[in-house]
Amino acid sequence: MTGRARGPVERLRRSLARLLGLVPVLDLHGLGVADAVRATERFLADAAADGRDEVRIVYGKGRGSPGGIGALRVAIPDLVAAREGGLVRRFERQVESDGHDGSVRVWLRTDPAPERAGGRAA
Repeated sequence: MTGRARGPVERLRRSLARLLGLVPVLDLHGLGVADAVRATERFLADAAADGRDEVRIVYGKGRGSPGGIGALRVAIPDLVAAREGGLVRRFERQVESDGHDGSVRVWLRTDPAPERAGGRAA
């Protein structure tokens, strides 16, 4: 995603995507935790560097996992929460009608995060 020209075609594509409510999506189905974490970190960094302000990450509900809660359903929201205040402006688990989540919507900070000194913005 990084390094793309920001010409008229790219601006038109972004405008249409916003108008239609389209956001980039990362689908982590089938990945182990370590690979999913790496893919998520790369996806978030690339999206922010490309000027995206919103993305969606699909990790699944883990219905086939022991206890019915998949490892990614815990690991990915935890990873996103750990980035809140830095790269991540805010996030929201996408809860479906059955009361379970299988994805998270993430709003990114596309401007540089404020320098932090002792937990406070400088």
